[in-house]
Amino acid sequence: MSQITNAMRREAARVMGLLALRRVGIVSSYDPITYSAKVLIQPENTESGWLPISTPWSGNSWGMFCPPTPGDIVEVDFQEGGKEAGIIGQRHYGNVLNPLPVPSGEFWLVHKSGSFLKFHNDGSVALNTAGDLDATVSGQANLTVSGKIVASAQEFDLTGNVKVTGDITASGDIYDLNGAYGNVGHIRTVYDSHTHSDPQGGNVSTPTPTL
Repeated sequence: MSQITNAMRREAARVMGLLALRRVGIVSSYDPITYSAKVLIQPENTESGWLPISTPWSGNSWGMFCPPTPGDIVEVDFQEGGKEAGIIGQRHYGNVLNPLPVPSGEFWLVHKSGSFLKFHNDGSVALNTAGDLDATVSGQANLTVSGKIVASAQEFDLTGNVKVTGDITASGDIYDLNGAYGNVGHIRTVYDSHTHSDPQGGNVSTPTPTL
């Protein structure tokens, strides 16, 4: 009986030796054309071939792209335990790749440039770009704000017609036609100082209306 048991154990060990379980690897190379990478399997430090990188959303030339960087720590799964069918899955932080102190329940997208998109637990959303922000809208852009919009910039350049429902208050001057006739304040001054001849003789100033 012991011989049969030992034979079963040897066969089980042989079969298990043929299986490749989930391993940890360090990315050594990345190919953006094929969206694949090579990894150094740990702890042997043996380099793999080109392995596909998994993603939660994929399509024909569209989807979610988050390629790894050489040095990233990743999981390597093997289809049906086959050693020649590895797939790069999740990534991990460590002593070299330090995580950010993200509060439980929040969702952050942070780029190495410093740009980020953060969904906070209080319902607020923070967006920061380290460079330019480009947005292209093929249809209509709708924005509904319960409070007020506060914007600050060195200059606002708008192309197209502007329609306003409500009052316009400006702390500075207002120019039209690129200032060809001065600003509105100058036009008001000229208008207020305008006089015309009085049929009875002399000059009469025109009434100053409220502009």
